[in-house]
Amino acid sequence: MKMLFPAVLALALLGCAAPPIQGDAPSPLGDGVWSGTLTSQTISPDDSVAEGTSDLLVASCKGVVRIWARDVGPQFPDSAYVRLGTKYRVQSLPDSHMIYYLHAAPTQPDWVEIQTYAFLELDADTAALQWSRAVNNRDIDGAAQGRYFFSQGTTRLKRVNRDCSSRLME
Repeated sequence: MKMLFPAVLALALLGCAAPPIQGDAPSPLGDGVWSGTLTSQTISPDDSVAEGTSDLLVASCKGVVRIWARDVGPQFPDSAYVRLGTKYRVQSLPDSHMIYYLHAAPTQPDWVEIQTYAFLELDADTAALQWSRAVNNRDIDGAAQGRYFFSQGTTRLKRVNRDCSSRLME
C-alpha cells in the first residue's frame, strides 16, 4: 500500500508533463465575413414545429465574433439585418470553432437564453454551421406553453470578405 501512492503520484506528474496531442493548439477564426441562408425550426413544449429561414452574416475581427440575421420570405419584404446576441465566447481548434453565449438580462433575469454555433471551416472560402438556441422563460409556470422552446438550424457559409468589417463589429 505504501508503494501505491508514489506510483499514482508519478503517473499523475508524467501525465502533466506529456506533450499535447497534435491539433490541440487553438486556431482562432480568421478575420472576415461569412454569409449563408439558415434553414431552421423552432420546437415548442407541445412538440409543435415551426420552420424558418434567415440570411446570416458571421463577422470575425481579431478574435471577436458578431452574428447578424434577417428573416427571409414574402412575409418579410423589408427585413433588415439585426445583430444577434452579445458577448460571444469562442473556443477553437484547427478549422473548428464553438461560438456561444449565455444571457439573462439584469432587468429580466427570468428569461435565460443559450445560443451555440458550431462553425466548421471546410476550405478557405466555405464553412458549415450548426445553430442551436434554448430559451427558459422562468417566470412562467412550468406547464405553460411559453415556458421554454428550442430552435436549431444549419447552413453552408461562403466567405464574402477577408477583412475586419468595422460596420458589422459595432
